[in-house]
Amino acid sequence: MGPRRLAFVLPLATAVVLVSCTSEAARPQPQGDPIVIGAPIALTGSLSGEGQMLQEGDYFCRNWINAKGGVHVRGVWHPLVIDVQDDQSRASVSAQVTERLISQDHVRLLLGPVGNLAADRDATVAEAHQVPILLGSSAEGTFNRQLQYVFGVASPASHYLRGVVDMALSLMPAPQSAAILFARDSFSTEVANDLSAYATGKGLSVVYFDSFPGGTNDLRRKLEAIAAAAPDLVLEVGGQSDTMVTMEEAPQLNVHPALFAFTSGPDDPGFLSDLKQAAEYVYGSTQWAAGARLPIGYFLDGKAYAAQYLAAYGHRPDAYSAAATAGCLALGVAMEHAGSTEPQAVRSALATLDLRTFYGEIRFDGRGLNVFKPMEVLQVQDGVAVVVWPPAAATKRPRYPMPGWDRPRDQR
Repeated sequence: MGPRRLAFVLPLATAVVLVSCTSEAARPQPQGDPIVIGAPIALTGSLSGEGQMLQEGDYFCRNWINAKGGVHVRGVWHPLVIDVQDDQSRASVSAQVTERLISQDHVRLLLGPVGNLAADRDATVAEAHQVPILLGSSAEGTFNRQLQYVFGVASPASHYLRGVVDMALSLMPAPQSAAILFARDSFSTEVANDLSAYATGKGLSVVYFDSFPGGTNDLRRKLEAIAAAAPDLVLEVGGQSDTMVTMEEAPQLNVHPALFAFTSGPDDPGFLSDLKQAAEYVYGSTQWAAGARLPIGYFLDGKAYAAQYLAAYGHRPDAYSAAATAGCLALGVAMEHAGSTEPQAVRSALATLDLRTFYGEIRFDGRGLNVFKPMEVLQVQDGVAVVVWPPAAATKRPRYPMPGWDRPRDQR
């Protein structure tokens, strides 16, 4: 039998108290020293856009925790401080920042950076110092190293598009075959290999499996080969620009499966505005969707989180923001469960944590990976990306199969 899990549940009416509505008299006042969490984040460089969202997600959590009095450890309230330092969007610099936070600034708890490579480097440093780190990375290679102080709140990479396969197999006419197209990078290759094995295990015939250089502006030869194979499902693993190329060229080549699904799709900025009607019926996997119907035991629900985030920062949160907030919340709850800020005690509390949040279930397997949180499946319906899978989280039913390119995209 594994370790007993610690389920943390607050009445929702308590958990959703807003900063603006909390009176000074009612709010518990911090009494102890600040608790400092280090966070190497890309504030400059190529990943600074994602870094901004990550930083805002961290700060949203900090502000929410401090609005309720701070972190409550053994009867004392401690204000939470997040020490963000720029890693310049470089994995090597991120590792150096992590080392400095621990060795020079004496930080004993960490939140992770943007990017799988930086997360892997930072995890190595944190593990060497036995300092817990909460990552938003889903790359399983990091966690397969059996590190003891490294935890990830996101669903693992192998879960990308699995929900699409499960959903499709529940619909009529049931698909028989799939084509998998993926960018030629380590993460996309990992996801595609896992997806192929999963689809095959579910009884689908993978009739096409090939890669392309990420960021290409021409996928015609690949799409022609897919058209010749005539799969029921076309599943693509890559970046947003790759998705756009596929959806622009597929109608020209009459690639017409029962569904298209992408790892970078309906929830990405610009997808709906750029593709317009061509985006209808398209599916995508996401780590987080504000509209998903999830059981909440702690913190806000997804819609309230999105609304308050918009009010605070002038734009809506994305999956980076949500993962950052979720990781920060997990650390805060782990400290309260442990009754300590000591790294070993917090690490032990994280290992037995079971938290229902706006982000989904936060619970870790023996590798520190959150295999318990399903990914939501989105579909564009009437110009809006809605949650269609899993059924318990869905707000709409899937529209399937996709109509032909010669029919209006809003025709049911």
